[in-house]
Amino acid sequence: MSPSEPVLRSARAIVFAVVCVVVSAGGHVLAGGARVAPAVMLAGAAGAGALAYALNGRERGRAVVLGATIAAQAALHDLFSLTAPIPDLHTGHGHTSVGMPLAHLTVAWLTGWWLHRGETAFWLLLRLWGTAPLALTRRLLTGAPEPPAPGRRTVPADRPMSCSPWDSTAAVHLRGPPANTTPAAAGVVR
Repeated sequence: MSPSEPVLRSARAIVFAVVCVVVSAGGHVLAGGARVAPAVMLAGAAGAGALAYALNGRERGRAVVLGATIAAQAALHDLFSLTAPIPDLHTGHGHTSVGMPLAHLTVAWLTGWWLHRGETAFWLLLRLWGTAPLALTRRLLTGAPEPPAPGRRTVPADRPMSCSPWDSTAAVHLRGPPANTTPAAAGVVR
């Protein structure tokens, strides 16, 4: 199974969407907002899921996951504020306060970090699933046939193999300490 198959991409997009919607809706209610209607939550989840599905065809880095999470959280915040407004703007949920955008950014960053760690673990599991120790387990579980053993090439005995295309006689000739060529040293025997 390839990581870019629609089943795996959809599953990862659903996880991303559910986490973003639950965190955003929970924060909206805790900040004093009205409960978010299920239809609005589904619409928000569809938007966040579409964003995640578009991005998750391959393994993504921390910056992409964090950026997507922050963008999704900002869009969900605006959606929930429009459809389930907060009755009293003095609760700090008004857009004039610095604390609320900072709280949204902090929660979005923490959620993005957590989702990135999950994404990293998912890709690690996929890489491990393809390694040799788990290949037998995978074949047993999926019923896939055993791959053929790689063929061996033998070298005929009458054809010597060279390790290097360069001639090594010059290197062997020049090895060792320099020769002493002074006339006085020629007569000294040690």
